[in-house]
Formats: sequence, structure tokens, C-alpha cells
Amino acid sequence: TTRPMKSGEINGVHYHFVTKNNFQEDAKAGKFIEYGEFEKFLYGTSLASIQAVIDRAKICLLTLKAENLNALRRTTFMPYVVFIAPPSLQQLRRQKEILGQHGIKDEQLKLILNEGKTTEKHFGHLFDRIIVNVDLDRSLEELKEIVRRLEMEPQWVPTFWPINPTNIISSTKYDEKLIY
Repeated sequence: TTRPMKSGEINGVHYHFVTKNNFQEDAKAGKFIEYGEFEKFLYGTSLASIQAVIDRAKICLLTLKAENLNALRRTTFMPYVVFIAPPSLQQLRRQKEILGQHGIKDEQLKLILNEGKTTEKHFGHLFDRIIVNVDLDRSLEELKEIVRRLEMEPQWVPTFWPINPTNIISSTKYDEKLIY
């Protein structure tokens, strides 16, 4: 990120703090899977940070914009893509209320539902699994179960994916902190 470091943050732990010029150079060089601006500062997910997680024999869970899935598929990471789809309008309203988000208008909820449908329509061919988020706790458990199975069961890999031996991990450790 290009934002200043806050009190208590450690460079390389909480974020990698860089100058705007360095960030823009890295972006031009294709070093990010995705990046953007938020409140006048640049943020991004670097390919190197993903590789660092893999190199530590951990599973890297990312929340990406759907339009960046094609770029991720072209890397050597061999991603397993899970789409968390919104539930029905009534269930979504109930979830928002449980989370203390009262007073959300139906138009806002319908926008979330339409965005989910559009994402699934345009990018569904890139999803390995879809979890309909009917219940937050159940959805989290289902995601954890998917990760556990990916660790334990052999996986099919398309022949057109480039194989990078450093990405093949015989024993992957599960770091639950990455999910939250």
C-alpha cells in the first residue's frame, strides 16, 4: 500500500508500505493480481505475497474481484475458486439485521443480489464451487470443509496449466487465520 504506516503496524506483516512511484512501477510490471485506489491510497495483492504464502506450505485464501480470476488462472498458482453467492432477498435482509446493519433499503439488497447473478453469469465458468451464503456459520464451515478436502484429496489439474515444481506441496498446513 501507499498509505502511511499506522501506529503498531509492522512493514511486511500488516502491509508492505511503499512509495506511490514504486507501487505504480510494480503495477506496470504486472506484479499485482489486482490493485486499486481507496481514499487516495493505492492497495494491491502482489503475486509475490501469494507465492510467499504458498512457499510456507499454507493455503492462500483471496477475495478478488471476479474480473481478475482470468489473470489468476494464467499464473502457476493452480487456484481453486469458490464463489460465495448471495442468498434470497429475505435471507439477505435477515443476515444484515443480525450483523447490526438495520435500515438497509430493498434497492440496496437487490443490487447485491443482481451483482451476484451477474458475476455468476459472466464468470461462473471459472468457479470450481459455489456456496450460497444462506447462513454465515454454515457457509464458513462449508468453506473450511472444502479447504480440508483440498488438503487431503488428490486434485485434477488441467494439462494446459504450467507446472511449477515449487507450487507442488506434499503436505499443506491449514492456517485458519487466513479465512477470517
